[in-house]
Amino acid sequence: MFLKPFTYPLPETRFLHAGRSVYKLKIRYGNFLSSDDIDNNESTAKELEEAIRVIIGNLDNLHPFATERLTIFPYLSKWERVSKLRFKHGDTFLAPYPHVCTMYVELNSFQQSIFVGKFVRLRLKKY
Repeated sequence: MFLKPFTYPLPETRFLHAGRSVYKLKIRYGNFLSSDDIDNNESTAKELEEAIRVIIGNLDNLHPFATERLTIFPYLSKWERVSKLRFKHGDTFLAPYPHVCTMYVELNSFQQSIFVGKFVRLRLKKY
């Protein structure tokens, strides 16, 4: 799955097509100070893509999980007015998944302490 770049730390909503289904995915970010919090954005994008695969593959049994840098809290909520929506890919009609998948993403506590420490050191050097 190749996705457009993520907008962290800004929230975003995406529609994903997998198989014959369309999923509405909301991504919310927690303890990110800025987009500079993550040194390697390409690695983070891969971690987010993998997290999305895990969530879509386990919709019946969602639990919080962690990647190398991130902690993901997935949950579902009812997708209002989903019955009024129609999706089509080529000549094939797609079925919308009846729930919105929300990912709440935070830096792992170890990563957070590294970046907060870096931020404090940088700030102290300026004075």
